Amino acid sequence: MNRKETTAVLVRKRANGFLTEFLLVLLVLLSSSFLNAFLYACSPFEDGRILEVVYSENMAFTIETGLLYFSIMASGVTLLFSCFLYFLLRPSGLSPAYGKGGKNILSLFILSLFGLLAHVVLMTILSGFGISPLFSSFVVSFICSFYYYLLYKLYMEERTFSNNLFWEVFRFAIVGLVAAVFDFSVCYLVQFQAFSGNQAVYVTILATACGFLVGVVINYLMSTFMVYKNAKTNTSKTGKGMVIFFLLSIVGLLIGIGIQAFLYDFLFLQKEIHFLSYPVDFVIRTLIVMVYNYVTRKVFIYR
Repeated sequence: MNRKETTAVLVRKRANGFLTEFLLVLLVLLSSSFLNAFLYACSPFEDGRILEVVYSENMAFTIETGLLYFSIMASGVTLLFSCFLYFLLRPSGLSPAYGKGGKNILSLFILSLFGLLAHVVLMTILSGFGISPLFSSFVVSFICSFYYYLLYKLYMEERTFSNNLFWEVFRFAIVGLVAAVFDFSVCYLVQFQAFSGNQAVYVTILATACGFLVGVVINYLMSTFMVYKNAKTNTSKTGKGMVIFFLLSIVGLLIGIGIQAFLYDFLFLQKEIHFLSYPVDFVIRTLIVMVYNYVTRKVFIYR
C-alpha cells in the first residue's frame, strides 16, 4: 500500500452530517459558557486583594486575586465539562480513537493544559480592560471550549494524519502557541528578572536569543512529529533537515530580534509609545516570525 492509500485509510470522514455536528458542538459551547457564567455569579472568591505583575519597564498589570482564583477554577471546569460532553455526544458520529497505549488521549490532555493557561490569561486581560467578569467568563469559556473540540477532532478523530490545509495550519498554530509560551517565559525571566531595571539593547537581544533557543527545540520536535506528521518526505528527520531547520530558525531569530528591538527599545522606551508594551511587541514579533516559519519550512523541509 503506497503513502497516498495509507493516508486515505487513516483520515476518517464524519458519520453525522455537518448540520448535526454543528448543532451538537454549539450545544456544548453554550452549555459550558452558561455554566461558567453561573459559577461566577455564585463565586466565593472575593477577598479584595490586588496582585501586581510587571510586564514592561515601569509598567505593571493589576488583577484581583479573587478573579484569578476563579479563573483557575473555571478553566478546569470548562475543560472537564466540555470534554465530557464531546466524548459523550460524539458530534461527528465517530468513535474516539485512543491510539496505541492511549497516546492520543495523552496528547489531548497535554495540549489541553495550554487551554487552561489561555483561559486564565484571557480572563485576566479582559478584566484589565474593564469588561464585566460575568461576560468575560461566558466569552472565554466559549472560546476555550471550541479549542478543546478542535483538539478532540485532532486526536480522537486522528486529524494529525490529515493534509487538509485547515488541520495543518491548526497543528502549526498549536506548535506556535506552545513554543511561544516557553519563549515568552524565558524572555520575561531574562528581561525583567535577571536584568531588572537594565534598559540596554543587549538585554533585549540576549532575552530574545534565550527564548529562541528554548522555543526552537520545542518547535522542531513538535513540527516534525505532529504538525507535518504526514509529509511526503522524511527530510526533517535527517541531519540535513535538522541543519536546514536550524538555519531557517536563525533567520527567524534575527527577524525577531530586529522587530523586538525596534518596537520595544526604540518605540516604547525611547519614543515612549506606551501601547507598544513588551507583551504587545512579543505578540507582533511572534505572529510575523510564525508566518515566516510556516512558509519556509513548508517549502524547504516538510514538502
